[in-house]
Amino acid sequence: MPPTFTVTAAGENRLTKQNSLKRIIIISTVVLVVIFILANFWTHYQQRTSSLTSIALIPGEIHWKECIPAVENVECGRIIVPKDYFDAEAGTASVALARYKAKKFPRKGSVFLNPGGPGGPGSRLPITTGSALAKVIGEDWDLIGFDPRGIGSTMPPTRCFSSQISNTVLFANTVIEQGITVSSISDLSSPLLYDQLVEQHRQFLAVKEAHAHLCGEMMGNELKYMGTATVVRDIDFMSRVIEGEDEKINYWGISYGSILGAYLVNMLPHRIGYAVIDGIVNPVSWSNEPSHKWPINWISDAEKTYQIFLQDCSKAGPSSCPLCEYKDEPWQNLERRFEEFFDAIALNPIPVPFGNRPGVLTSGGARGLLVKSLQRPLEWPKVAKSFSSAMAGNGTALYNAIVRPLPLADLDSPEPHISPRLAVTCLDSPRPTSPDEFPTAEDLTEQGLKALREVSPHFGLSTGVSEPDGGCQYWPVDGPERFTGPWNATLETKMLIVSNTADPITPKSSGLLVNSLMPDSSVIIIQDGPGHCSIFLPSLCTAKLQRGYFAGEIPKNGTVCPVDLATFPDEESDKHIQMLSTEDRELLKALRDLEAMF
Repeated sequence: MPPTFTVTAAGENRLTKQNSLKRIIIISTVVLVVIFILANFWTHYQQRTSSLTSIALIPGEIHWKECIPAVENVECGRIIVPKDYFDAEAGTASVALARYKAKKFPRKGSVFLNPGGPGGPGSRLPITTGSALAKVIGEDWDLIGFDPRGIGSTMPPTRCFSSQISNTVLFANTVIEQGITVSSISDLSSPLLYDQLVEQHRQFLAVKEAHAHLCGEMMGNELKYMGTATVVRDIDFMSRVIEGEDEKINYWGISYGSILGAYLVNMLPHRIGYAVIDGIVNPVSWSNEPSHKWPINWISDAEKTYQIFLQDCSKAGPSSCPLCEYKDEPWQNLERRFEEFFDAIALNPIPVPFGNRPGVLTSGGARGLLVKSLQRPLEWPKVAKSFSSAMAGNGTALYNAIVRPLPLADLDSPEPHISPRLAVTCLDSPRPTSPDEFPTAEDLTEQGLKALREVSPHFGLSTGVSEPDGGCQYWPVDGPERFTGPWNATLETKMLIVSNTADPITPKSSGLLVNSLMPDSSVIIIQDGPGHCSIFLPSLCTAKLQRGYFAGEIPKNGTVCPVDLATFPDEESDKHIQMLSTEDRELLKALRDLEAMF
């Protein structure tokens, strides 16, 4: 029988359990505070000095060298770019690069890559996935990955804290780390639920304000140059240096990379050659709405993805998906057990004394991790096992997927993703003009309840674990340029858009929107399957159409492609793979390698 969860117990046992949880949290917090104090030997001066090391260099300088460690057919480097394209006196920045070199000739040029985020360091793509990406884009192209402003090894980096440990201390055991807990979705009109959400959003706003002040104190005006519009200028500048003044810009990007791609083709339409964007974020909302309003659009297909997950689990049976009791069990039974689990740990979080650090698994964290896990269908068997263990009382695997280990104080390591992400989103999104317009905890609660009631009853308030946006009203700077459209540029070569039918975070509707705004300058491929972006559940059809596109063959608008792998593999799915041609099996292997490395 599956584990059951009760919300009543003997008073003495419940008090003992609550006291135990309190002790775990207190001990964890004390340890973190002590580490925080010890970490303060990093000084403001060291941070400033590190961020300004490239100020005397000349824009256009580019240096290629062997990667460390060396990678076959890949070279690494740096290019010096103007820090501010509207103010030559601002100095320079240094953008980290890696290039996977074309293996077939004649070479066609370069394709610039972006892995998403924002906050993903693109320089790793040629290093880790160069050969796999070349199977999709074409081996007659150089593939150039770069770390956008403030991200990865690009200088100056986004650093809001004196050490990674102090970063952990600020967010530890807060709703930023563990997500917003919805005590139960059974009654979204409950006054008690409303009060609970307001209280959590007050904490959310307080942590966001503290974070913004720290970023302003540590970075000052260096924060001004992290926005997407500046990165577009960097791509244009890098392309002119690497390929020449008259060569077109070619681009491939996924997730947030679709935002960068939409900005690129609409800011510089005359410069664009081939451009592919996959897993489309709505650029109109991104650039014209405050970031706390974005999720209501993002999750419009989350329920569809969740139902596929539950149905596929049921079809697989308990041998592959231990969340179900028997093969072909009604998927609604699994849905009910998930809600019983979330409701139970909303009242009694699961102690995790031996995780990445001592703590507890909360309902908000578990639900947020579930919707995040829907993005990667090939991981669903592993996800099912982790949730099954948590439902049996062992929350360690889920907790460790949310909570990072305590880091070493290492100044040279990139800061965890929250600060670099906000350095981008808070320059891209509009901000209130006065404190009177700042969203309140009540405003955020109403927005979240609207998402629960009208869009996704399971995940309307659960995107924060994977997408930690919001709080931009406190951000200390504005950028030199903020692009807000229009989004209807005319291109010489049509842009290729790729959207999945059941993407839990970048819905098909966003891809259709971009396609409709550029009806004569874009085509869309619809991949018929779940997951975030086409790469996370491979499709030979989608991959071949992209490869053909970079060879000059524009696919028919609205082409639908099936997927080629099962979410819970079985004998039938294995037979399908074995029946493929040798060439298709090699391409499918490259796609699986690509998925595994992202």
